[in-house]
Amino acid sequence: MIALMRTSGLSLAISLSSVAQLIAINAIAVLVFDERLGWHQAVGVVLGIASVTLMVIG
Repeated sequence: MIALMRTSGLSLAISLSSVAQLIAINAIAVLVFDERLGWHQAVGVVLGIASVTLMVIG
């Protein structure tokens, strides 16, 4: 994380961290607790991943 902050900046590192947490929490909820994502939640996860992908690319 420190290397990422030095190369990319703090804002990108925090954004990557928050999306990684979003993915991890949803994965635990689905795999461990047998939760189901509604379409609103699934769209939110996909948009979070897309936004960080666009930030990394650009």
